[in-house]
Amino acid sequence: MLRAIARGEIEVRRSARRKKTVAVSKEIETYVLRTPVRYSVEHNIRSLTDLFNRLSARDHSSDADLVELADEMSRRYFGGRLRPASIRWVTNQNVSRWASTTTSTGDIRVSHRLQSVPRWVLETVVVHELVHLQIGPHSKEFHELADRHPRQSDAKLYLEGFSDGEHFSRGN
Repeated sequence: MLRAIARGEIEVRRSARRKKTVAVSKEIETYVLRTPVRYSVEHNIRSLTDLFNRLSARDHSSDADLVELADEMSRRYFGGRLRPASIRWVTNQNVSRWASTTTSTGDIRVSHRLQSVPRWVLETVVVHELVHLQIGPHSKEFHELADRHPRQSDAKLYLEGFSDGEHFSRGN
């Protein structure tokens, strides 16, 4: 793990506001470890390694993973006919947006904040954006297509809680 920090794969961000806890998130190709100012990474290497191992077990964070997932969701729910021109992770989505589709170009952008969610949650977001390739507004017809993924309503609840958790962890 210390080598990963040295290679820039893990960025340590120390905060005077953070008193006891550590947090790990993924931002595109870099893990971010948020710690209190006086936290010793070296002293806590074993528990941090366990934390990173748990996170990476749920990781589906490369752009290639997104392309593969979009292809799979298109085949499974739309007979392969809804395919984006491109799909990739981005860091510029605001806190209330999980993904976006540019219907004129067929490009889909997914917030890096979703890199560590369970796969079924990411699937529902991708299905939602694939539908936008065909239907722009959130109409009844749109929701009928998006709801082909059986966990669409579960994912909505998950993402509401996830968003609340992000809001809470920012201290707002």
